Amino acid sequence: MVRGVFLRILLWFWASIVLVALALELAIVATSTPVEVRVHRFSDTVLTDRAREAVAILDRDGPSGVTRFFDALEQTTRIHALLLDAAGHEVSGRPIPATAAGVAARALDSGQTEMEAEGQTAVKARAVTVTGGRRYVLVAALPIGLNRLLHDAASAQVLRLLVVCLTAAATCYGLARYVARPLAALRAATRDLAHGNLAVRVGPTMGKRTDVFGELARDFDRMAERLGGLVTAERRLLRDISHELRSPLARLYVALGLARHQAGEDQAALDRIEREAERLNALIGQLLTLARLESGTTGPAREPVDLEAILREVAEDADFEAHGRRRAVRVTETCDGGVLGDPELLRSAVENVVRNAVRHTREGTAVEIGMRRDPSSGHAHVQIWVRDHGAGVPEPALPYIFEPFYRVGDARERGTGGVGLGLTIVHRTIRLHGGTVRAANAADGGLVVELSVPV
Repeated sequence: MVRGVFLRILLWFWASIVLVALALELAIVATSTPVEVRVHRFSDTVLTDRAREAVAILDRDGPSGVTRFFDALEQTTRIHALLLDAAGHEVSGRPIPATAAGVAARALDSGQTEMEAEGQTAVKARAVTVTGGRRYVLVAALPIGLNRLLHDAASAQVLRLLVVCLTAAATCYGLARYVARPLAALRAATRDLAHGNLAVRVGPTMGKRTDVFGELARDFDRMAERLGGLVTAERRLLRDISHELRSPLARLYVALGLARHQAGEDQAALDRIEREAERLNALIGQLLTLARLESGTTGPAREPVDLEAILREVAEDADFEAHGRRRAVRVTETCDGGVLGDPELLRSAVENVVRNAVRHTREGTAVEIGMRRDPSSGHAHVQIWVRDHGAGVPEPALPYIFEPFYRVGDARERGTGGVGLGLTIVHRTIRLHGGTVRAANAADGGLVVELSVPV
């Protein structure tokens, strides 16, 4: 199939060159014809024929017929002609220029063609003898000025160039459309697929094409269908496992309660079991939330949400908890934050980012929170930013911190944070609202996370 496309492109370029060459040749022929015709119209043979034709019209229709004949000749050939008799009189009574009279007299005397240039005009005279021995002379004047010739040549060049450009544009447009149209469809589908739209398909836009682009579109559709099936199966597995874990976890809580009644004073081991059970329950809750966001079954509500109020509530709660760890949370700037969305999901997203910042900021420092109109979007988005004063994130790890279960360090002990789902849920939530999430290291240390939500 690749060889077939190569052959088609090769033949198309070859045909384009042939058509352009043909168009150029036709343009040259078309634009060169007036010069050739002009020379031919001014030849001795033509002058002789025109003189005899004028004499015949004079004998048949009189001077008025000759006048009509010469007027028509001037309109079609731009040649101004006069017919003089042997005495030097113009047969139709029109005035005779001095130059024309002199050239005509010389032609009558010599019996040959005489010619003289007068400024931008060439005057040529041809004597003829007709029936009865009568002699006449045809005097023809034709503009041959340099300006006229240059104008005609320039017009011819422009016309040729125009014909060539139009022919080349038409043929190349067909080739470009043949190649670019399927590629544009594939590119758009690839972007949709990269943004998580696993239902995108290219086949319907290709029609019944049987070339390599049609095959590529069908291969893309098979790939997208396979990816969609794998991702759906993965999400279903994650959801099912999370649901299944809830049942034994509930029984574990019941058994834990019974064990507390029987343990007496020794509750340390049971407290440890309870803490781990609570962490497991929180993990299952995060997994279920992530599964719902990934599957699209939980779409954001479309109701007015005051992000400023959410920001202040989350900051107040987080600051109360942070004081016990010798840290603080401070709101540094706000703006009007009215958006449409799901208030619970948006609150959870902001809270996840703030709690993550509180966890990683150094003791004695404050997590800074702010909200402003995003200038990069023309103020069409509200941007919430959260900055901590911790160690930051290694630059190579920044693109992956929003991936599920990703941890910056190799160690996975509890002291380093959660299980790696909080920022993933934040990313999915903001994307579900049509926004973006970005993380970057601050110049003087710490991590800055920005949530941008459309107004």
